[in-house]
Amino acid sequence: MSKKRLYISADIEGVAGVVSGEHTTPAGFEYQQAREWYTAEVAAACEAAFEQGIEEVIVSDSHGNGQSLLIDKLPDQVQVIRSWPRPLCMMEGVELGGFVGAMLIGYHSGVSDMKGVLAHTLHGGAISEVRLNGKVASETVISAATAAHFGVPLIMVSGCDAYIEHADKVLPGVEGVVTKWTSSMTCARMIKPSLVQAKIAEGVTAALSRLDSFTVQPLQGPIETDIVLLSRRGAELMDYLPNVERTNSHTIRFVGKDMVEVSSFLQFAISSGALTPK
Repeated sequence: MSKKRLYISADIEGVAGVVSGEHTTPAGFEYQQAREWYTAEVAAACEAAFEQGIEEVIVSDSHGNGQSLLIDKLPDQVQVIRSWPRPLCMMEGVELGGFVGAMLIGYHSGVSDMKGVLAHTLHGGAISEVRLNGKVASETVISAATAAHFGVPLIMVSGCDAYIEHADKVLPGVEGVVTKWTSSMTCARMIKPSLVQAKIAEGVTAALSRLDSFTVQPLQGPIETDIVLLSRRGAELMDYLPNVERTNSHTIRFVGKDMVEVSSFLQFAISSGALTPK
């Protein structure tokens, strides 16, 4: 008999305590401390899930090099997806099936949102907007669409208050946990991370208690994916590919039959270096 599973995609920018780029890269001030906060929020979510009858959690470490979670500090029943590249990008592992739902821990606003701590979409140094079938798509929208392709509802999210406002708009009814209150892109008002970790546990419990209220709405293919780049040269280079169209000076378009193809293309684009050619 298969185990009752929960899926988590985790990122660091929305974690309590994290406010600047210094927290997001190995060379930065307090990066190791940020990893502790990040891991503790994911662990709190997992522990709460186990208390509600979940037997196994698959976690995608989706920040930076994909090796930011301190895996020795996670519960035994957790499996972690690490490093890159991955065909399903930030949602690798959701294809395994058997999930009652998916959660996004430590997520953030998209690059074209007006507010949000460390807001960006997929590659802050290369992308100024992503659109799916003409609609602006943040990492949350992309992740939710990928989960939906496999029939998995997105049931809970956590991040700054501006991010939760965004999530409420694109995922009506989702359980949301505010981790800090935005002052600017690199400043926020916050409480102790340990208190936020307790809130995340409460959010997980609340989401799992109302699973029947969540629905799945997969995007119908073909899915037109537009990426607006910061680099004109990057758009020129990507246009060399036979399945990519350059629609204006800085925008490329890829059409995938479903979110699996779209996710693979996005992973290729951000990992290949073609978006930021020297």
